[in-house]
Amino acid sequence: MNSTMPYYGELMALTAALIFSWTSIFFTTAGRRLNVTTVNLLRLPGATLCLALTHFILKGHIWPQGISLSDTAWIGLSGIIGLAIGDSALFKAFTTVGPRRSMTMMALAPVFTVVLAWIMLGERLGLWALLGIVIVISGVIIATMGKDGGTGQFSGLDPRVLRTGLFLAIVASAGQGLGSAFAKIGMNGAAEKTTLDPLGTTLIRLAFATIAFWLVVVPRQNFTRLRQTLQDRRGVLALTLAILWGPFISVWVSVIAIKNTEAGIAQVLLGTVPIFVVLPSWIVYKDRPTTLSLVGIAVAVAGGALIFLR
Repeated sequence: MNSTMPYYGELMALTAALIFSWTSIFFTTAGRRLNVTTVNLLRLPGATLCLALTHFILKGHIWPQGISLSDTAWIGLSGIIGLAIGDSALFKAFTTVGPRRSMTMMALAPVFTVVLAWIMLGERLGLWALLGIVIVISGVIIATMGKDGGTGQFSGLDPRVLRTGLFLAIVASAGQGLGSAFAKIGMNGAAEKTTLDPLGTTLIRLAFATIAFWLVVVPRQNFTRLRQTLQDRRGVLALTLAILWGPFISVWVSVIAIKNTEAGIAQVLLGTVPIFVVLPSWIVYKDRPTTLSLVGIAVAVAGGALIFLR
């Protein structure tokens, strides 16, 4: 825990959720204009480069030093599961069923994190914290399902398309939840003797995710078509903003949150993105929130208050 500022980790988790709410809009726009594969090919190395330069400026070297092989492996695995597999599925879901429906299923991420953190990290949450988790998840689901009648650009979807998009979002939620727990294992140090700062952790996660994704996807790419796709200036601008706000800033802030509070608590608060995404979805996609959505927001805020009072 951070000793100089109460609830530092929790506040960082909420900040990351707020940032990612706008990032989801940028990624949706980029994915629909450039296609999802192009977005995934460029977002990971782009963010890795930003983090490596930042690490060099702040720490004096590009790659974290003095990290054991086992800790690097845990953090690298968290990046592959959470950022290469999980986020790739999420961005495909964004373009299939929209950010609102996708983020509904992301409310399941804390469940995966809490269970794994309980088993592998020994994190025991009190009654109020567990009750707060249940209420936050319930509120997020109410807030997003309240508009499921569908308006705007993602209305009237074929049932098969809807099922596919929701399944991809579930895969994303599992990846994000498991990735958070694995990242904390690596940051704590296998022997509890050394700890790694959030910036270095984020850099390792993104580097491993980039390598894994490129090894699988690059050999199958048509680079002539890729270059043609990148002529869409609005799509490239949306992708650039998404990279800066998403894999670079919001992932860094989310790792700070995981470092400074229980992994399960951090993931629950990171899972409030659907609440924050109401405003940008309304502005960009004309997806106006219903009364039931606003009730869900109020419920989730109440759950968050219980977590802070634990």
